[in-house]
Amino acid sequence: MRFLTFLSLAACLISANSLAQEIKPQYTSLQDCKTVKSLKLADRELTDGVFRCKGAGGFGVYVIDADPRSFLVLQRGKQLFSLEKPMLHEFQLGDFPNVSGTKNAEWRVAGGKAVALIVRVAYQKRETGKAASTLLAFDLRGDAPALIGAASGNDQARQLADAAPGGGEDAQSRACNAVYAKLCKDFPPGPERLGRCFDKRPAIADKVPATCVADFQTNIENYHQAVGGAQ
Repeated sequence: MRFLTFLSLAACLISANSLAQEIKPQYTSLQDCKTVKSLKLADRELTDGVFRCKGAGGFGVYVIDADPRSFLVLQRGKQLFSLEKPMLHEFQLGDFPNVSGTKNAEWRVAGGKAVALIVRVAYQKRETGKAASTLLAFDLRGDAPALIGAASGNDQARQLADAAPGGGEDAQSRACNAVYAKLCKDFPPGPERLGRCFDKRPAIADKVPATCVADFQTNIENYHQAVGGAQ
């Protein structure tokens, strides 16, 4: 009887723990936020275009409007984490990336803690000047936020964001594959799609995000080796 009771208790604890770790969405607005006079980052102090918005899961969020570009700064406790580098400096899908028109941030929350952030970034296509947007997913499980990758749709962004720690490589690979599919959408799907696309339009290399450059080069090298070996 005591053994059965112990098993029942253990099962309840496992079930409770699994429930606590279930990832759910929580949305906060990035519009009509409170103006802040200044925000001191590690490299400089911002005194213009700083807005403090409501965060979730232990994080606060600031919108930094450096027109025509803008980015986010996250806050956890007394620590500030600028996302300027991945959102602006390393953004290669187009020009003038910004979150100024983004209505909401989606926080992926488990056990009351935010484990990831999804935010829509608008930009201008270089080749046409037309408006476009993408979803960026950030992992919040580590010591500092880290870009997981870009996604074209909500479901894909959530899959990337919810990937378990240690599965970042697979998540990044899926994010890069989504970029390739978008760049080569007029080529037939399949393992040779990216290689054929690159051979016909080598300029796509300039549109590959910095986080995917190594993966892109490996794919192209493997394709050329396979093609060369088949001849």
